[in-house]
Amino acid sequence: MKSAGGFPRPSIVVLGLAAILWLVPGLGRVQACALWSQSRCDAQNTAAIEIDAPASEPPRAWSFDGSGRVWGYEPGMTVWSSPALALVEGRALLAVGNYDHTIYALDAATGERLWSFTTGGPVYAAPVFFRDDDRTLLLAASTDRLVYAIDAANGRQAWVHSVEDYRPTLGGARLAAPCVGGTGDSDNAAFVAYWVWDRSLANSLQRSGVLALALADGKPLWRQELGDNDLTAPIFVRTAGHGQLFLGSANGNLYALDAATGAVQWRKTELDAVRSPPAFLVLASGPLVVTGSKYGTVRGLDAATGAERWNYKTGDRITGSPAILAERGGARAFVGSYDRFLYALNPADGSLIWRYAARGGLYSSPALVDSGGEAMALVLGWDHMLHAVALGSGGLLFSAFTGRPLWNVAGMDDSNWSSPAAGRIRGRWIAFVGSYDGTLRALPLGEADRAAPVLRSNRWFWLSFPLVLLPFLALAIGLTGRQRRRQRARVIPTR
Repeated sequence: MKSAGGFPRPSIVVLGLAAILWLVPGLGRVQACALWSQSRCDAQNTAAIEIDAPASEPPRAWSFDGSGRVWGYEPGMTVWSSPALALVEGRALLAVGNYDHTIYALDAATGERLWSFTTGGPVYAAPVFFRDDDRTLLLAASTDRLVYAIDAANGRQAWVHSVEDYRPTLGGARLAAPCVGGTGDSDNAAFVAYWVWDRSLANSLQRSGVLALALADGKPLWRQELGDNDLTAPIFVRTAGHGQLFLGSANGNLYALDAATGAVQWRKTELDAVRSPPAFLVLASGPLVVTGSKYGTVRGLDAATGAERWNYKTGDRITGSPAILAERGGARAFVGSYDRFLYALNPADGSLIWRYAARGGLYSSPALVDSGGEAMALVLGWDHMLHAVALGSGGLLFSAFTGRPLWNVAGMDDSNWSSPAAGRIRGRWIAFVGSYDGTLRALPLGEADRAAPVLRSNRWFWLSFPLVLLPFLALAIGLTGRQRRRQRARVIPTR
């Protein structure tokens, strides 16, 4: 049975299974995804994965700066893409794109460069992985308008396809992170959202859309044009055996597409740009899409029709994706805002569970991690810190300095900067942060391994003022008293 928009409604069996899973003990633990096949690993945007990597050394803190080149800032430019992780030949491999036109593959445990792959333009979109028989391939999209499939073991190109024919005119492109999915029960396609433009009198072109490519050889399966605007990475989900894509756009539209044909099933218009992919989950009441926008509103939408179920207004813009944790008896959605707060919301009705206050606006998508029994959300902010926030209480577990921006520019929300990712390697959780200072960092999350001290609140700063001022006040009073005594001694009595 389908809705009027063509979206298959969940069957009673699917909803019943979801309700059963909802009551299974143990879902309160953060569930890491199995394969990093979407921009934030899975459709819930958890951005965390567990890797059994016998060939890797015990993980440790490290940093990597790529080519070390500093380029001039332009709107939309980021330094690093968000990272992605996978198990490749027994080793934990981290793949990340850079504005120096390079995709880097590093040993996630040590930061050792394994290989690099040069493209014709900056790589702002997060790479993803898929498995082809007995090998693991990496999918990456570059601003040179090309989508690359690369053998993750050696960095060799398997296939390449252009989303738009090359034109030797003044223009550009913005390709979002690919995602892997398929029309049936198996994954056989890669879906890439793009925005391309050429500004010449002879060849004027401005358009965007989603292109589906066959994973086997990169041949186009279908194309759906979506106007002229920047698009987010799509997320892929299966409901009742049918594949769907959800993605946002700079013109404020959130789209639902049929993964088999690319047909638009519905669209929801927001009051401002949607800068990051939405998140998806199945509730007892049916499938739900959770999205945020630069208008500052988090919305829960019926995935079948796009109808709004609830909304929650924050105090400023939202540029990161929501991340969703499924747990016993319910679920929680986590989203950061430029109003400095990380919000934990109930996806069933949008009610506030808690909020955590940082010292600067939060621009990134959260990553959800369970390290040593400490369930935490990792999020980056304009206070140049990585914040690890307890999922249960919203309290700060620790924070770490990530470096200051390379460029002093206004309107930083023009760039959707890198978001943190996390991996459990040989039993230890590590956070991977591509900072806007040009350095990619690996930060251990275990309580005994944290290099950064716990950040004290501003209360200590203000309480320190009296301690500093008291000696100066005593000195000032003493000097003033001595000066007055001298003046009285100099007065000559009149007769």
